[in-house]
Amino acid sequence: MSAGAGATRGRDPTADPSSPYFVDAAHPYAAAAAAALTSHRAKSKWSHLSSLPVPSPLPASAAAAVLLLLRRRPHTALRFHAFALRRLLPSRSAPPLVLSACAAHVAAASRLRAAALTVLSAATRHHSPSQIFNALAATYRRFASAPFVFDLLLLAYLRSRRDALAAASVARRILTAGARPLPSTAAALLRSLPSAAAALDMYHQIYTHPRQTTNRLVLPTVHTFNSLLLAFYREGKCDEFGTVLKEMDKYSCKHNVCTYNIRMAGYCDDGEVEKARGLWDEMVQEGIQLDVTAYNTMIGGYCRAGEVAAAEEMFKDMEMGGIDPSPTTFEWLVRGHCMAGDIDAAMLVRADMRRRCFGLAAEVVEVVLSGLCQNRRVDEGLGVLRDEMRREEFAPTRGSYEVLIRCFCEEGEVEVATRLQAEMAGKGFKPGSEVYHAFIHAYEKSEDYEMVDRLRKEMAAMNAEDL
Repeated sequence: MSAGAGATRGRDPTADPSSPYFVDAAHPYAAAAAAALTSHRAKSKWSHLSSLPVPSPLPASAAAAVLLLLRRRPHTALRFHAFALRRLLPSRSAPPLVLSACAAHVAAASRLRAAALTVLSAATRHHSPSQIFNALAATYRRFASAPFVFDLLLLAYLRSRRDALAAASVARRILTAGARPLPSTAAALLRSLPSAAAALDMYHQIYTHPRQTTNRLVLPTVHTFNSLLLAFYREGKCDEFGTVLKEMDKYSCKHNVCTYNIRMAGYCDDGEVEKARGLWDEMVQEGIQLDVTAYNTMIGGYCRAGEVAAAEEMFKDMEMGGIDPSPTTFEWLVRGHCMAGDIDAAMLVRADMRRRCFGLAAEVVEVVLSGLCQNRRVDEGLGVLRDEMRREEFAPTRGSYEVLIRCFCEEGEVEVATRLQAEMAGKGFKPGSEVYHAFIHAYEKSEDYEMVDRLRKEMAAMNAEDL
């Protein structure tokens, strides 16, 4: 059953002049405009259309009728839709709802998904989910549209408005009409909902509650269940994975690499890297193609568990298997070596990373700087920061400046530390107590007690402001 069927039983609202969804195919302008766009050559038809007398104001029902008459020529119809919004209808006003619905149907009926999504995304800026849904339902049959137009409305709220609650409202209306969102649409909705509980509830609304349709095309897929697993993972509720896995078994749905990746990540986050390795071995036995995310998950798990040698072995297997490492791969190895206290190994990994034109994330740079400073290699640390800052997208963290300032102060190079503090302030980071203490300690060592007193007063004033 289509989502628009229930709304169009009985009288046709598009044929009722009193309906807000009226499509006036008998309007003189509609017939003239359609004729101009079908009987003239491509170069002259738009200039001829512009020369047609236009009633003021032009009813939206007449503009919608042009789309109806041109629906067999969808590209021309959609170009007229843009022309009408730009030239025929009042400027700076919301596009008429019936016109947007009709344009979406023309695109959907011709499988022009991107065009339909663009039209619906524009409509979401001016109309509520219920208004747009009702307009689509009322005009659905007249335009012989495709059922996925309602899925596109749901996606429009997810992509252009990032409004998961509005998208959920559309999903419920689709369900009320006796249909279901497509599995890919449902998976996108589940991923976007604000909580795992909301995602699980929506899953049950779509798939568990009795529906008229039993079409296998709208049954849940592995992507549906992966979206649920991801929702629980994001909330740290990996112990709830069993609920999702039972549902997968109910539908005899096989796990894919993404399913395993999420489950392995849950174990690694809990420090249970051996259980994650068990899933890895199971995935290999099942013949599932490993991907870079799977390797990164295990490499990260080993590094956090202090098993850097195992992480390096995993990295070697990755390259031997023909899978290109990502920046995340190297960042985990850098972190792992730093946590193990082997800064030389971390710097070798960074060198390999730079040869591949990868840069470190700002928080990983901070870890490297801490490792270098702990080994009294502060000048090398400053060089690392300067190298990374040459990348346009790189923004140093407060912590990176603080660790360098502290280390330069300990080395007695107060001038360098002062320049870094000024640079830090230029980035919008106010000096905290750690920076003040580093400078105070440095000036005490040089017996500059006047600066010590001044800095202590500044720090006291800063602390008083924070209170």
